[in-house]
Amino acid sequence: MNSNIAHLKLTIQNYRNQVIDHPLFHRLNSLEAMQSFMESHVAAVWDFMTLLKSLQKELTCVSTPWLPTSDAVSRRLINEIVLAEESDVDMTGRTISHYELYLEAMTSAGANTAPVQTLLSHLRDGLPIEEAIKHSNMPGNTAEFILFTWELVTTRPVWDQAAVFAFGREDLIPDMFNGIMSKLTTEFPKELGIFNYYLARHIELDENEHSPLALRMVELLCGDDQEKWKSATEMVVKALELRIKLWDGV
Repeated sequence: MNSNIAHLKLTIQNYRNQVIDHPLFHRLNSLEAMQSFMESHVAAVWDFMTLLKSLQKELTCVSTPWLPTSDAVSRRLINEIVLAEESDVDMTGRTISHYELYLEAMTSAGANTAPVQTLLSHLRDGLPIEEAIKHSNMPGNTAEFILFTWELVTTRPVWDQAAVFAFGREDLIPDMFNGIMSKLTTEFPKELGIFNYYLARHIELDENEHSPLALRMVELLCGDDQEKWKSATEMVVKALELRIKLWDGV
């Protein structure tokens, strides 16, 4: 393992443990509890796509005329992740993004999709994200989580974004989602069947494919620049602190 990656992992280990071992997961013991979880977590599912597309914009050419970017390896890594996240398949083989799949899982489980749908509707109408959040009735900790991601993609360099993507999302998700997959998915196969598929699909993709790709991307972007590694580590810690607050809010 790259020594800088190993040092970053060691630095964030306590925060990471607080996320994946959060008391929240022991309280997901009813369908109603799972509905409440999904109603907050969907914000993280949506703004993950914002972070992902920001990285694609930074590392590839998404404008015309097309011009090759300097780092061919990073653009391949991010494009592979985008393909699966934005255009995966559901249980029947139908093409769908993971966010849209999550919305279907929420509907099937009886969870309320109105706040996140309202948020996206306001954004489509051109409302600034801060105003759109205010008008969507998002819980405070959820709003804070989204606004951090927005600050990250609008003000921080690409290596910080990549580090949060890798260590605050992709490398975190398999362990985190294993804590959510519980007997409830077998007790309520009709209500939670799509949600169970969503969780299993993420564990499969992130553990075997996306996490190694994301870590490699951080290595390439930070290189041997210790200032970049320091900045990236600080951003990952902040992201994990806000994830803990998101779970506290739920």
